[in-house]
Amino acid sequence: MTTPVGVEARPAFDFVHGFAITNVFASLEMAGILDALGNEGVQPGLTHRHGTDADALLEASLRYLERRGLVVKDGDVFRLSEDGRAVARDKGYLVWMSGGYGGPMHHLDAFILGQQRYGTDSTRDGKWVAGGAALIGRQEVVPHAMRLLERVPFDRALDLGCGNARFLLTVAQRFGASGAGIDLSPEACEEAVKAVSAAGMTDRVEIVVGDAFEVDRMPALSETQLVITFFLLHEISSVSRAALIDFMSKLAGRLPAGAHLLAAEVVPPDGDGATDQRFTPEFDFVHAMMRQSLMTADEWRDAFEESGFQVQELLDADMPGSVLILGRKP
Repeated sequence: MTTPVGVEARPAFDFVHGFAITNVFASLEMAGILDALGNEGVQPGLTHRHGTDADALLEASLRYLERRGLVVKDGDVFRLSEDGRAVARDKGYLVWMSGGYGGPMHHLDAFILGQQRYGTDSTRDGKWVAGGAALIGRQEVVPHAMRLLERVPFDRALDLGCGNARFLLTVAQRFGASGAGIDLSPEACEEAVKAVSAAGMTDRVEIVVGDAFEVDRMPALSETQLVITFFLLHEISSVSRAALIDFMSKLAGRLPAGAHLLAAEVVPPDGDGATDQRFTPEFDFVHAMMRQSLMTADEWRDAFEESGFQVQELLDADMPGSVLILGRKP
């Protein structure tokens, strides 16, 4: 969005608009309405009946997006405009930020003043962190990961921090594998169980609520040829590098020879003045709020090698700043 010709530039309003649009778009996706808005359209009070107040708020939300050029109205039906469709293509980032981290971001002042602490007084919403990440990954990480896995022999996979298990299900269906997913968030696991059931794969895919870093409690690890961990390892690396090496070494020790570890991570922004980089400064900042730090691609390579995994591939994915690392236990 640009300032109209002849209008005084007041940059703060761009951020006000962005804040409101982010929250409205994310909320429509989280409410299950955004897809309809991009397809057959939405008619508040008819296609979505939630009660008088709720219907009025839905209509107000759509009228707001219409005023911002992201929705068009045809009679009583609202649909995404071309600009709106362009925003919706990246809806995962909006859900990840607004739904996943909106709560703790509203406590940032108290965090800065030392009056509250992330993780004790406020924490992220695991369901929507996982949901947003899954939406992002589906189009910007998964295609690259699937190409890597075409060269990996396995019949059982374990997804650490599986979220809603969409990727684990995709892998199991594509390669005829069985497996398990572990996630600390009960809400994310609830969504995963629903997804497994809907896919008719309860006999092949197990979902476990638990700490993905407790190696001794991982199911059938000695029979697992592929471990998947997307955007999770940085959480333990932030405890210390030694903790990361210890975890990955234990993992390597229990896996059978020839097993693979596929990780996706986001590296820190390039340089201190990285004003034109997409997403990586935001990802880095949010994790700083959680007292977590990010490692460079070279640091990830070194960590894999030191832990007993030979790095076979390290490549960039389409998600800004993201890397895929494929390691193999000799």
